[in-house]
Amino acid sequence: MAVVVARGEISLADLTTLVKQLIDSGTLSYRKIFDITSATSAIGEDELETIAERLRSVPLTRPRGPLAIVADSERGELARLFMSLTLDERPVQVFRSIHEARKWLLAHSGSAF
Repeated sequence: MAVVVARGEISLADLTTLVKQLIDSGTLSYRKIFDITSATSAIGEDELETIAERLRSVPLTRPRGPLAIVADSERGELARLFMSLTLDERPVQVFRSIHEARKWLLAHSGSAF
C-alpha cells in the first residue's frame, strides 16, 4: 500500500512529479491512499485530464490498484473530478476520513483488479 499526504497548495508540477514517482517506482498496481484534506489546488479539469492521459499511456504488466482519496467535504471537487475521469480504469472512491479509506482498501485487498 502506498500513502500520499498532501499539504498546502498542490501545483500541476507537484502532481506531475507524483505521477512520475509512482510510475518509476512500479507502484501503480499497489493499493493507494491519497490524503488531500490539508491541501488546496487551482488545478483544473484540463490539467487533471492531462494527468489521467499520462497514466493511461503507461504500459502495465499488472492492473492498477484501487485508489482511495481522502478529501475535505468543502474541498473535494478535485478528488471527485479525478475519480470521474479514471473510474473505469480501476476502483476509486472518495472518502472523508482516512479510516474509511483504509477500511475500503482492506476490503479490496484480496480482489483482482
